[in-house]
This record gives sequence, C-alpha cells and structure tokens, in this order.
Amino acid sequence: RKSLSGVQLAAKVTDTGWTIDGNIIAMANLATLGISSGGIVVCTSTGKIYLDWVLKTTLATWTSPHDRVSGIGVMTFGTDPYVYYISNTSFGAWVIHRSTATLSAFNVSYKSFTTAQTNSSPVSFVINADKNLNIAVNNKVIILTNSEVVVDKLEFEAAEQVRGLTWFQNSFKVYTNKGNSGIQYLWDGSSLTYEYRQEWENQPILWVTNDGAFDYAVLGFNANYSDLYLISGTQKQELRVNLESATSSRTLNRYMSIREAIVYISGGSSGESTLNGVYTFGNYYPWTTKSLVQQYSAPTWVQFLFHVHDLATSYFAADDSKVYTIEHNNPPFSNGYATTGYIVTQVHEGNSWEEKEISKIKVWFNLWSGDSIKVYIRKYLTDAWLLAKTIDATYYSWKKSAIIYPKDIEGLTFSKSETLQLKLEITSGGTAHTIPTAIKRVTVFMNVVNNG
Repeated sequence: RKSLSGVQLAAKVTDTGWTIDGNIIAMANLATLGISSGGIVVCTSTGKIYLDWVLKTTLATWTSPHDRVSGIGVMTFGTDPYVYYISNTSFGAWVIHRSTATLSAFNVSYKSFTTAQTNSSPVSFVINADKNLNIAVNNKVIILTNSEVVVDKLEFEAAEQVRGLTWFQNSFKVYTNKGNSGIQYLWDGSSLTYEYRQEWENQPILWVTNDGAFDYAVLGFNANYSDLYLISGTQKQELRVNLESATSSRTLNRYMSIREAIVYISGGSSGESTLNGVYTFGNYYPWTTKSLVQQYSAPTWVQFLFHVHDLATSYFAADDSKVYTIEHNNPPFSNGYATTGYIVTQVHEGNSWEEKEISKIKVWFNLWSGDSIKVYIRKYLTDAWLLAKTIDATYYSWKKSAIIYPKDIEGLTFSKSETLQLKLEITSGGTAHTIPTAIKRVTVFMNVVNNG
C-alpha cells in the first residue's frame, strides 16, 4: 500500500479544470456503479448535470428549492443500464430522473414519491441490491424495482432524517437522526417494518460508509464535536475520540468514502480557518495498527465535500464549485509529483524524570539535481521551527546521508529537553525526475543527562 523503502512525496492535489456552474450537491463515479464506460457525474444547485467536464442537461429550476439532485444510482432496466437521479423539487416532493449510461438522453421526472417536509437540502443514499434501487432519504426508505415501480418500504417519524444506508449479506442498516440522537435500524430489505432499533443519545450521525461487514461512522454534533467509530452489527467501538475544541484537535466532517480499505474523511485542524483537508484511516502497513492521518490539503479557503474513487484516481468535489483529483500511481500518469512538500514527525516525549540532549541527527536520502531538503527542529508545538540544516544537491548529490550536530543549530539548547519534533521540507529544483527525491530514514541520537 505504501513504499516500504522510505518516505516519498505523494502525488499532488490537482484542479481538474472542469468548469462547473453552481454549488456541487451530488457526485458519483459511473465505473464504480457498474457502467463500463465510466465517467464522473457532477450535479449542481443550478440544475446542471455534467459528465466529466461536459454539460449534459439542465433541469428545470423552482423558486425554493431548486430541482436538487441529492443521490445517484445505476440499475439495469431490460438489457440496458441507466443512471437514476434522486431529486427534490419542492418540500416533501421528489422525482426520479433517468438517463442513458452515456447521459446522451434523459427522461425527466420519470417517477415520483413523497417524504416528510422537514429538510430542504437532504442527501439521498442509493444502493443497488438484488437488482433493485434502494433509496433512503428524509424519513423514508423506498425501492425502485427493476421493473421501475416505486414501492414505499420503511417510514420513520417525520422528525427523523436518514443519515446513512449500508448493505451486507442481504441485510441493511439504516441510520437516522432525531434531534440530538442517532438511531440505527436493521432491515431485511423487503419487509415493511424494521427488525431492530437502537438509539445513541447525544450522538447524532454526520456520515456513514461501509467496508463489507463493518461500517465506519462519524458521530457528533459538528466538526468540533465528533468522533470516529467502527460499527459491527449493532455494536460500535470508538476508533478516534475528538479533542473537541482543543487547539491541537483534528476535526472530522460529514463527508466520508472508502478506497482499498482506507477510509477518507473530510476534515482539518481546529486551528485552521476552514476544514480544507482529507484524513485517511486505515492499516497502512501489515504490521502496524490502524491510524488516522491527514493525507491531503485543499487550496486555502476551500473545503472538500463528496469523494469518489477509481482504480488509481480519487476525485473530490469542493465548495468552490471545482473538482480536484489525486492520482495514486507511482509515478502518476500525468500530474507529476508535488514541487514542494514536508514531513512532520510525531512529537517525541521522554520520561518526566529524564532530561536529554541530542548528540546528532542523521538523515538518509536520495537527492537529485536541483532539489534540496531542509531540516527544521523545535522543542514544543508552540515553538517556531528552527532551521537546522539545508541539504542541497550542490554538495550532497553524490552522498546518501548527512549528519547534523548540536553546534550546527544556533539558538536551541538541547539540555533539559523532554520533548522534540522535526520537520523535513523537500523543494524541487524544477527538473523532472524519473525517481523523485526521497527521505529514506531519519534518526535522532539522544543522551540522558539527568536521571534525577
């Protein structure tokens, strides 16, 4: 899953360049949904539907709300696959639009159904199971059968809002919010009543995504009060508890997805002005435990929304009406490596009864012409970074390692230091490399100077 020989810069987040009119309110990858020709479908608040960067149709708009597509699914009718768009045309009134697999022809307002009128801009959750489309939105679960008949199945209280729908081994889990509580239902997919209901008081559901027998869920009031859970059957286990509004808190948002057993969650740091990042949670190496890592950052003032993934590419809709992409190939096909990037180590915290000093720091690397590596150091998270050494290709291109001694770092006293953190910044000289500059290993050698 990751390069085991060392740490390398990941592929950069790139604007696709697609021109999108309006706020992005729904997105899907047709290849993931079973259409071999593929393509990324993007729907906007202005009624526009795009396939990749090409505008395919504009739906009729209403005063309030617009003809808002809130979910996308694929189902075979007869012998042909069609794309279905779940759309809210007025409070409580819904229509299902249909298009061909290439979005070359549309049947607008093809089917209809109703729900409670409590949410003007909900999200629809759509799953193709047993050849039918299972649609959960607002306070209802309905089925569009493979003969294109709309059938009401589950109806909850009007005050409940569906926040997730997952499916495993012919059994569904439906997640709803009611006030400040989250609710989980087990449903067999055909009955008009659920099999089991449980309520999580003061834990409303932000988003749910499925990975086989398990569901991952972000539960909480908002990004500053939310936790990540693993749900197995009817049992939930805390995976990462938020620090709430603490300065160093990592905040989790309502948008989640999964790719190759890695969970992607929109979020950011509580110290940032916007949640302009994507965290990943998973087992990156076979011998390590699962961890939550901030993987990607969007441009300033931009927040990632919906995620969809292909075999080697991820797409992220953002609130600046753009779609961004990340290529996971090594090397990527077209986007290249990031021209700059940095790696920040975990904070080393020694025992409270010990005080240490650094005897040396050794960095192993591959360095290519025109590139450089800057090594920064600080004692505490609140300290400014201090430049310890610049490793440039002029002197180090033929070397594989560099040593930094305490005398090389001015202004930082290493005696009586219980904590330590390093940052390594890589800057490209602008030359295209077949093999990128890589940090292979960093080791800090420390001596105990006071054990009392």
